[in-house]
Amino acid sequence: MRDLMKKLDNMVSSIVEKSSYYINPLLLNFADEKNQLAIFYFHGIFESWKQKELNHIDPQNNITVKEFGEFIEYFLELDYIFIKPDDLNNGLLKDRKYAMITFDDGYFNNILALEILNKFRVPAVIFVTTKNVEENNSFWWDVVYKFRRKQGVSMHKIKREQQYLKNFKYQFIDNYIVENFGTSSRKPWSDIDRPLNPHELREINSNDLISLGNHTHNHAVLTHYSEEEIWQEYNDSNKIFVILTGAIPKIISFPNGAVNSQILKITKCAGFQYAFSTSQKKNSIPLDEPFTCLNRLMTMNRNIKNYGSFYRIGYNPNAIYADLKRKIFK
Repeated sequence: MRDLMKKLDNMVSSIVEKSSYYINPLLLNFADEKNQLAIFYFHGIFESWKQKELNHIDPQNNITVKEFGEFIEYFLELDYIFIKPDDLNNGLLKDRKYAMITFDDGYFNNILALEILNKFRVPAVIFVTTKNVEENNSFWWDVVYKFRRKQGVSMHKIKREQQYLKNFKYQFIDNYIVENFGTSSRKPWSDIDRPLNPHELREINSNDLISLGNHTHNHAVLTHYSEEEIWQEYNDSNKIFVILTGAIPKIISFPNGAVNSQILKITKCAGFQYAFSTSQKKNSIPLDEPFTCLNRLMTMNRNIKNYGSFYRIGYNPNAIYADLKRKIFK
């Protein structure tokens, strides 16, 4: 029954997406893209698709360096202005179209983006999970992915296992990884699946196009944690940032996009100026409050010329369908 529902979900999502290729151009004739900020989030970048085929990391809709360059060119040609978080403090010009690029987790392979960012003088944000940087461990979801793929497990079952683990705190996940894959399973297989190291983090922090942000210490899905534990996540992460960069980040993205009113209250009290969610929407400019939780659009490994209309309108067809399902069955 579960497999049948999965097939139905994929079929409906595909119908929604394919029909949108015809509907979106019509909607863009009436949509006003000005005074809006589209924030995009990536995870890793591949040098080429050959790297993807090595199965060292969960693809997570990751793209190649070439596709990343095409992504930026697409929006520049449409007169989008790429900004960094500090630009929000200085006020933005009216009647402009804005975009921001963010990377979650702190993969070493994010360095591959620097050539493209420097070429176009476009800024980006990297949200860092500090424990992985400190210990040079692969991210747990990549451990699950690469070992299960090596065992011949289907992508559907791998995703189901990863989703199951997201329901627990990091201590449970760490124990699960050791019990299922061994004590050395967190050791990276290559530069593809490893995090930035402390030296690289310091170096990338010196680039004027890069802003660093907090992504918690343990990649903690904060809705599972108490108020005291959330503070601990922030404090542990900030201590590492102070040691490595000399400063505490003013921005944070929530692992798995998990956030509620209590987490936002704690985050504001902790001194963060901007928080970043995974709500699949654009943001209106100017922002309403000094402390704001910003929406972000998940990037897709599709041809940007075909898929760009989704971003410009500000939605993801899979997210639209998932939201509709929640409303129907809640």
